[in-house]
Parts: sequence; C-alpha cells; structure tokens
Amino acid sequence: MDVLMIGEPLAEFTSDAASPDAFARRLGGDTLNAAIYLARLRPDLRVGYLTRLGDDWMSLWMRDRIAAEGVDTSAIALEAGASPGLSFIRTDAAGERSFIYWRDQAAARRLLSGAGAAAEETALAQAGCVLFSGITLAILPEAARARLLAALARHRDAGGTVAYDTNYRARLWPSPSEAADWTARALAVTTLALPSTEDLSAIFGTSGAQSAMALCARHAAGEIALTDGGAPVLHRAASGLLQQVDLPPPVTACDTTAAGDSFNAGFLAARLGGAPPREAVLAGARLSARVVQYPGAIIPKEAMPTETPEEMTQHAG
Repeated sequence: MDVLMIGEPLAEFTSDAASPDAFARRLGGDTLNAAIYLARLRPDLRVGYLTRLGDDWMSLWMRDRIAAEGVDTSAIALEAGASPGLSFIRTDAAGERSFIYWRDQAAARRLLSGAGAAAEETALAQAGCVLFSGITLAILPEAARARLLAALARHRDAGGTVAYDTNYRARLWPSPSEAADWTARALAVTTLALPSTEDLSAIFGTSGAQSAMALCARHAAGEIALTDGGAPVLHRAASGLLQQVDLPPPVTACDTTAAGDSFNAGFLAARLGGAPPREAVLAGARLSARVVQYPGAIIPKEAMPTETPEEMTQHAG
C-alpha cells in the first residue's frame, strides 16, 4: 500500500437551511475524507483505508462506496453483528456546521484490539505512508492507542512516513489534559505533522500561529504544516527551516465540512509527487477552497480540480 489512512468512517446525513427536513446520505469521517480525495488526485497511488465496520447493510453500503471511490478496502474488517458510526450535519446560511453523532457502537472503536489487532499492525507496517488523526486516537481505548503509536513508531524507524492531523473534538475526550497527553505522544512519532492553530489552542492553550508552531516543534521532530484558518500557513522543514505561505483570498463557503481533510489530501498529493512545501500548501488550499463550495464532506467527482501534481507546481504562486 502506498498510503494507508486509519480511522473511523461515518455514514453522514446532511441537511441545509433550504431543506431542513431532507437528509442526503454520504460517506464521512476525517481520515476517510482525506483517503477519498487523495485517491481521486493520485490514481497512480494505491490508497487504502484501515478500519472496522459491521456486517449490516449500512456497513456494506459504506464499504462498497469506499471501493467505488478508488480506495483499497482490503484492510477493512467486517465484524459480525456490529454497525458503523453515524453523523447528522446541519449547515447554516454561512456554511457553518452543527453535528449530532451516534458513534459509541461503531466497530472502528475496537481497532488495534482483540483478534484483529495483529493483522492491523501488519497493514500499518507494510504501508509507505500512514495518516491518522486526533479522532483516530480519541475513539480508541488507552491500550489500543498505545499499541497504535508503538506500531507507528516502528514504522517511522523503518523509514516509513507517519502523518498526523491533530483534529480535535472535545466531546470525544474525557478531559483536555488527556487529549494534550496523547496529542503530544502522537506528534512525537510523526514525520509529518498537520496541526491547526484552532486545535492546538483548544488542547494546549496556545495563542496564535507562532505559539502553536513552537509548541508543535517541541514534540514533532519532522516536517510541520500548520494551518491557521485563512491566514498564512507556517511550514517547518525537518531541518528546522521555517517559511510562511500566503494563501489566496477565501471563497464563500457553502459547507465547511472536510475543509481540513481535503487540505491534507491536496498537500499529501503534491508532496508525495515531489512538489516542494510551498506548492504543496497551495495545492491543499486549492482543493479545500473547492470542497467548501459544495454540501457534505465529499464533493462530486466532476467538481474536482483537474490539475496533475506537475501542473499544481507549475500553476502555484
């Protein structure tokens, strides 16, 4: 597997202000969104998803839809009698979201636990690049979190790429202090950290991009791409070299779902294609700007940017 994402897929039901009683069913979940967008951008790569679903009709629909998006589903285990997580999302006239979740029963919460854990560790070890997130950590019990981070540390030490999105949902954590502890541990195993100032402020109490970068750099030894809403992105190379990347003017958002997930996919697509950091940041920003103009996490395929990684580099700036 060239790239393997690990986390919790959701069946996403979305309504908007114009049709509050109608819900469209789509795929969702932060790392799954990133996997789908990366598979679309880089069909030359084998992009896979590691998770657990049930054997009910909703789980089977999700697995089949994931496969239809070009994402390898060989690392998705189906648990007998289990079911997936669900999310209901309402967007207001400004495109801002409010969520209701049913996820306590999700089979993904048993990742890296029980009889399937050894096979999941093997899948992680065999991937070139692995992406996980703060939500991936939050849904797991402590023993599984520790097992995941140990497997990722071995992967990094063997020369693999470990990417981590700090994606923070306070309701998934018992306390901010527990979230801070595990976020610091996660950053320590990465070769590529993808934090946001919003996440780091909520978890650690940082104030502003410089404070957030300093905090992140204390824990993460590798590359860091720090997003700050629509403000410039701060990038730190593994060598310690810092640069600021100014972003284009913001677009009017219809729905901000998956804005960060699509940025991650665009950034990875370009970096894995050999683009330098500045061009990768701009590629991520371009995809994110396109995604927020459509409802739901996953936009229609025909709405995707058409640039190849090489064209992204040529057109950046």
